[in-house]
Amino acid sequence: MTAAEDRSTMDLLRGSRITAYGIGFISLVAGVILLAWPNRTVHVVAIILGIIFAVSGFGQAAEAVTTYRRGNYWGLLLIRGLINFGIGLALIFWSSATITAVIWLVGLDFVITGLIALVVSFMLGKDMGRGKLLFEAIITIAVGVIIMVWPTATKNVLGIVLGVALVLLGLLFLFSGYQLSKVKATLVSGR
Repeated sequence: MTAAEDRSTMDLLRGSRITAYGIGFISLVAGVILLAWPNRTVHVVAIILGIIFAVSGFGQAAEAVTTYRRGNYWGLLLIRGLINFGIGLALIFWSSATITAVIWLVGLDFVITGLIALVVSFMLGKDMGRGKLLFEAIITIAVGVIIMVWPTATKNVLGIVLGVALVLLGLLFLFSGYQLSKVKATLVSGR
């Protein structure tokens, strides 16, 4: 491997690790907040979720352009990031929407991004994290469907379901970041 390839691999690992840790931390904190205060209003839930979706969508779009540009699936990853970003902005600026609209926006985002991740997972090689992305895609789609199946749920149920989903998603992303750190350490040490 040349020095340029080594640097490119390290940049890829660093960018992916930072994104995974960032999304994981934000999701985990938001999930804990939603679980700790189940009596909050739909307005607050919509804004919190909007910020999470906007930040993660921007990160996903940036990562697609900067890290995965050489792959043939980077466009799908960019679309996934832009969808998350757009729905995040809609939740922030349309936070006074009814609970049903908020539920459908969130559920739809989970399903669409999960489907895109599912398609991308089959484009990846087994050694490039196909299994991890496939698992994330299935979980994301399942969470989206669960959210949309009960659109008339109460605010408390919405907060608990989203809180648990965000905690699980956050833990999954933090674990992914940890795994990427281990790979980077292994490459640096030469083992």
